[in-house]
Amino acid sequence: MKQFYLAFIFFACCHPMEAQLYQDHYGAGHTQGMKVTSSTSSNNEVKVVEGATDALSLEESSRFLSQTTLGASYEDILHMQSIGIEAWLDEQINMTSGSMYDRVEALWTNEIDPIQGDDRSFEMVLDFAFYEMIMEQEDALRQRMAFAWSQIFVIQETHREINHNLGHALYYDYLYKGAFGNFEDLLYNVTMSMSMGVYLSHYKNRKFNPDNGSLPDENFAREIMQLFTIGIHELELDGTPKLDSNGEPIPTYNIDDVAELAKVFTGLAASKNKKTGANNNSFGLGYPSRDWTSPMKMFDDFHSEGEKTFLGTTLPAGQTGMKDINDALDILFNHPNVAPFLSKTMIQHLIKSNPSPAYVKRVATIFEDNGQGVRGDMEAFTRAILLDPEARECDYITNPTAGKLIQPLERFIQLFKAFDLETPSGKIWMNDDKEYVEKILQGFNNSPSVFNFFTPDYAEDMFIAPQDLTSPEFEILNTVTAISYINEVEDALKDRPFDNRTKSGQFLGINNNDVPTLDLSDEISIYQSGGTAQLLDRLNILLCRGQLSSDVRNIIISTIASNEANINNYSNLNAVRDCIYYVMMSADYIIQL
Repeated sequence: MKQFYLAFIFFACCHPMEAQLYQDHYGAGHTQGMKVTSSTSSNNEVKVVEGATDALSLEESSRFLSQTTLGASYEDILHMQSIGIEAWLDEQINMTSGSMYDRVEALWTNEIDPIQGDDRSFEMVLDFAFYEMIMEQEDALRQRMAFAWSQIFVIQETHREINHNLGHALYYDYLYKGAFGNFEDLLYNVTMSMSMGVYLSHYKNRKFNPDNGSLPDENFAREIMQLFTIGIHELELDGTPKLDSNGEPIPTYNIDDVAELAKVFTGLAASKNKKTGANNNSFGLGYPSRDWTSPMKMFDDFHSEGEKTFLGTTLPAGQTGMKDINDALDILFNHPNVAPFLSKTMIQHLIKSNPSPAYVKRVATIFEDNGQGVRGDMEAFTRAILLDPEARECDYITNPTAGKLIQPLERFIQLFKAFDLETPSGKIWMNDDKEYVEKILQGFNNSPSVFNFFTPDYAEDMFIAPQDLTSPEFEILNTVTAISYINEVEDALKDRPFDNRTKSGQFLGINNNDVPTLDLSDEISIYQSGGTAQLLDRLNILLCRGQLSSDVRNIIISTIASNEANINNYSNLNAVRDCIYYVMMSADYIIQL
């Protein structure tokens, strides 16, 4: 069965899609309680559309939640339908957030360390905390945004000991708690983080040494421009590249800019000694003693004191190191590329791989000014992405540029959320490095490089690239990951969703008495009373956002009928599991429109 569907999933994921057209129109729920602004191409006159709107349909509610969460249950969809888009956004944004740091600390101190056979560090605690937050907390939008930002501000998870893990948890909190704050604050917190400092080597980065000729490390200086703020080419506000007189893209920075900016990020080292708990006064404090849970601090004796010129601006000589850093971050934050660069990147993560220039411009305009004179307001920025007509209006679904491949890790999270995953112990202790990374090339906070699991400009070469489009997530879709995804979905449905590592011992092991389960009772009841057709009606809402095509639907109905007729003891549970399995292999599910 697994091998039979290999060809199907590959065709489904790599062949151009025929999108389903909803039989409704502008105002039928898509713009419930919201204002849409746009501008004309001729005079940039701002237009505002407001209007009375009808209640959301289940399809619209499901589609919205597919863009704004990492997974939703049927009850979540009903709730979304009942209160509408604006009320749901208000509810989510104003919801009290949790803390990755607090959860990791509690898991380690109260639950993990006491049941291990010795005091060795435990490398899986970050994964445990992430998946328990996803399954237990209601702040679904904040979690979705944090997960997306973590693929822009990438660090590498190394799990050397608990203090290290707590430092990474603190770093994730910068993204998670700051998801609706201001981008300038987020940029500062990321810059000063021990986790980022060690990963991109501006931790203990020293000024020029005339004795041996060593220069400041340029790694972070390069990536904060290339990946975190301005990108490699100058952009119009709509995200299209500015061109020089020869029609070529204009670079945003050059090697001299990198070298000069690298001087800014010198002199930073650990601010505390974890062994003593005291403030650290030694720039050279070694790994065993440095505290990952506090931001770095400046040691001015190791900071480049001369003037620094980059991106056409000069920082004067003689400033303190922190003055240099704050000034440099201010220059980057206010660079005209930041708004279109981040707008397009985040739209790609949430909505579609190929947003129109007009869509990018509308969102970038809000990033530049939220309407109250504030730049970098991430709440307004998030709302602009999600409420834009190109995200909400169903007419855009039929556009050839519509859609994105759902990330493989997101598919499994959606499976767990849709069917109310639970465990006998209440613990969700999955290590996705062991479950997924080699199979689907993705895990939480486990990117192979600073460039994430996939790059935003990747284009599948057979169908996508010839149309001058991009398909970022397709970069990790290949023969191995396609087969592995099919196998893992079947195992999750028919064996166990994952190995729960709650067995005590020297290291925590797989606990066969604490097996995770999916609650399929509602689906079994629907199948018993209404057959495959009614079950697919529910799965169409729950998984496919109302986009299950008649062709795929008919194939599944026929296949289930054949199974019922030809497989001995083919139970209602078997039929439900197979229906979910078939749906989750289909392009109607995997391609988010």
